[in-house]
Amino acid sequence: MKAQDFFNFKIKDNSLNGYPLHRISDLNVDFYCNTYRKHTSHQEIRKTGIANFIKELHSKLARKNLSELNFSTITFDEEYEANQEQKIFDISGDNFNNLKIFTGNIVGSIVYKSHNFNINCRFGNEFLQYMIANTSGFLELENFGSINKNLGLGEWILTYYWKLQLKKAFSLGIYKTYQKKKDNLTSIKGSIDINSHLKKEYFDGKTICDFKEHSYKNELNSVINKALTKVFKSRYQPIVADIYNIKNAFSSINTRELNLKSIQKKKVLNPYFKKYNQVFDLSLKILKDEFANVGESKSDFSAFLFDISLLFEHHIRKILKQTYTLFPKNKKEFSIPNGIYENNIYPDVIIDYGNNEIGVYDVKYKNFDFTNGVNREDKFQIITYVATYLNEYKVIDCGMIYPLREIDFEKTKNLKEQVLRINQKEVPFNIKFYKVCKDLKNQVQIDKEFMNENKLN
Repeated sequence: MKAQDFFNFKIKDNSLNGYPLHRISDLNVDFYCNTYRKHTSHQEIRKTGIANFIKELHSKLARKNLSELNFSTITFDEEYEANQEQKIFDISGDNFNNLKIFTGNIVGSIVYKSHNFNINCRFGNEFLQYMIANTSGFLELENFGSINKNLGLGEWILTYYWKLQLKKAFSLGIYKTYQKKKDNLTSIKGSIDINSHLKKEYFDGKTICDFKEHSYKNELNSVINKALTKVFKSRYQPIVADIYNIKNAFSSINTRELNLKSIQKKKVLNPYFKKYNQVFDLSLKILKDEFANVGESKSDFSAFLFDISLLFEHHIRKILKQTYTLFPKNKKEFSIPNGIYENNIYPDVIIDYGNNEIGVYDVKYKNFDFTNGVNREDKFQIITYVATYLNEYKVIDCGMIYPLREIDFEKTKNLKEQVLRINQKEVPFNIKFYKVCKDLKNQVQIDKEFMNENKLN
């Protein structure tokens, strides 16, 4: 295996065992090192170069929190906030032969010194695309094969997610704003321009008026139109091939010339067109190449990352909402002290069964341990949630929801029915698994089974 292939495709999220560098067996090509006219073995020099690449990248990332790194990210809902204290990845060992890479919930692309470092979805990037489509409100299975496999993970995620958000915003119509105009009109509109009117030598039946009028010609539409033009002329064209109608609609607007350096991120104030805010931000990233695109990144270090556990949680909530009524994520009823201030606590999923009866569940994107079960921290977390909500509600069931490959479902037969005992009350405790189908064409049916046949209560 070449180093380039290893760093592009083989590293995946939530690795407990780690990815050893010695999986790279093909050392015939330079990788972040210069073997020209060296007396030492070229392979040894390349091993050192690869190990140094990872150690330098880890050093740059591990010393800062996510909030300090200022990377390009995407958010799937304003209610979902990533854990800013988690590491993007970690390492053990100090040389090519013993160094391992460990990952968590962060997925995406990093470019460092013109080399890609991708953290892929462990269930496959096609499933990642499926979740993004569901989260964005477009659950139709699109042509997964249309995505060029040579595209960087960060490249197609940004382009694909931008397309879905644009489709969602475009369903509201093209964004329009009021613009000031002045014209000589036969009827009064707006306010009369007294000075201009008095300068007329005679009254010709028309009045010069200042007025405001809706217009599609604005900076936001100009940015989107330019981004559409760029993507449709690029290698990402297959990803956006289904939105020619949107491209043509924006192309028909006589948009203004743009100076990208002077454009600032403006917020759409009209709540009806609020969905265009993220489209505008993502369009600017595309125009400025602010994502991990090898060969075009203007800086020595860039990245496009997001927390896949938040995406999975949002995905599960959307599926459950088709069968159950869920409490909104921003319903903050309870808090616990931490010695300085109080933290709001809220489970990932609270099912409202009616009559003050609820189910309390936490969504865990991590791998379930079929040997030791739920880990200590997660057990205490669900106990805290249930104990808190028992004060105001009748909690009739609780538990965890994990993703699991279809081929691993045989393991679930060994799980036992259990109860959680708190304050002399017994609450049924369930471990539920969301099946990730090998053939994504069957995933919609899998989702229906999770919603209807595998009910949580």
